[in-house]
Amino acid sequence: MTGTPPRAPEMDPRMQRLLTLLTLHKNVRHKKTLAELGFMMVNQTFNLVPYRHGVFWRWDGTSVTLEAASGLVQLDEGGPYAQWLGKVIAHQLRNQDDAAWLKIGDQPQAENDARCRKISVADAPERERADWQEWASSHAMLVTMKGAKGKTSCGLWLDRDEAFQDADIAFLEDLGDGFAHAVRQLGGGGKSLMTKLLRPTKSGTAIFLALLVAAMFIPARMTATAPAEVVARSPRVVTVPFDGIIEKSAVEPNQAVKKGDTLLIMDSTVLSNQLELAQRELDTVRVALDKTEREALSDPKKRNELNVLRAQIAAKESEASFAADMLSRAEIKAEEDGVVVFPDAKTLTGRPARTGEQVMLLTKPRDTELLIRVPVDAMIDINPDIPASFFLNVSPLSSRAAQIETVSYQPGPDNDGMMTYRIRAQFIDKENMPRVGWTGTAKVYGETSFMMFNVMRRPLIALRRKLGV
Repeated sequence: MTGTPPRAPEMDPRMQRLLTLLTLHKNVRHKKTLAELGFMMVNQTFNLVPYRHGVFWRWDGTSVTLEAASGLVQLDEGGPYAQWLGKVIAHQLRNQDDAAWLKIGDQPQAENDARCRKISVADAPERERADWQEWASSHAMLVTMKGAKGKTSCGLWLDRDEAFQDADIAFLEDLGDGFAHAVRQLGGGGKSLMTKLLRPTKSGTAIFLALLVAAMFIPARMTATAPAEVVARSPRVVTVPFDGIIEKSAVEPNQAVKKGDTLLIMDSTVLSNQLELAQRELDTVRVALDKTEREALSDPKKRNELNVLRAQIAAKESEASFAADMLSRAEIKAEEDGVVVFPDAKTLTGRPARTGEQVMLLTKPRDTELLIRVPVDAMIDINPDIPASFFLNVSPLSSRAAQIETVSYQPGPDNDGMMTYRIRAQFIDKENMPRVGWTGTAKVYGETSFMMFNVMRRPLIALRRKLGV
């Protein structure tokens, strides 16, 4: 007869927490990136000390950056929660007081790289206290971790509805010490590789300064980069012949057209009505003239009305002729072969336009040039003998040479309101001309100067403006 197997004894809760602590320390040692470590800290620390919200943050001495939050794959650093919590944590770090850091029982915390501090709504900045209930629980714990220089560089924010006990503080202190060590090893709290390579020594500093001074006197040609666009060189402007509504565009952007092709159709409803009305009025006056001429044969007094009617006929004929002429212009035709340049055909449909308003350009496919707009602050004494280098956005790894032809004497406002100097240049390679409308970045060249002047020119301009000299 077999009996019921004995039940395994239940583990002491304190022993269970110690095993959880050991497991977390083991997991920390196997994290390969700071992102993995941050995700683990805010999510797995819950197994040791339960909480509602857990956040891993970084401190640079002036501001707090939230790196990870429990339950979230990606944290919105610009969101209201991140902004509020960053201000609360930064307030605590700026006002660190050794007396405020927690003690376990009657003994202070052991010397390590992590310290704990209880935070409540009374500890928050006055402006942030009103939002505490919305973003945090009643009780919060701030766990700070030291960086390589022994100062706070990162930490954890934990909050929950129940108060944190002494045992929770002891476990968080021990676990935080392991977290701090791991953060430094992964580059989050220690010296960067560049800092280690450039570790200052007396001889190294002297050599570095000597090389820096020598480099400042290396001859270098002055350059300026600015946005540039391929534009038509001698375009024919297509304008609206009369005030009205654009019915539709008969062509698409960058479409090749022949002379006489219809480009744009204006709404002719009003003109058709005006022409019909002028014709009717003209017919009415002509009938009145015929009647008056017959009556004048028997009544000499009617002869005085003849001149008035003939003048009215002339005026009505002019009105009808003008209406017919405007109606014939309702279809705008291409005056030569070329390519039409405008943004979008759909935006023209139904658009009101005034007489003389430009709606598109008609240009030759190879009749293009480069228009460079150099901001006032970036302008240099340009050497027109050195071709400009144009890097298209569609092919940023290769450049096209363009010979500078004109440089504007004074700056003018662009479409965005920025004051710029306009430089026009001709592409040297006539076989592979970029099409109108392509944009990119152009580099123009000036005279040779010292590297020091090239590097310090813009800062000196800004400094001079700030000082008013």
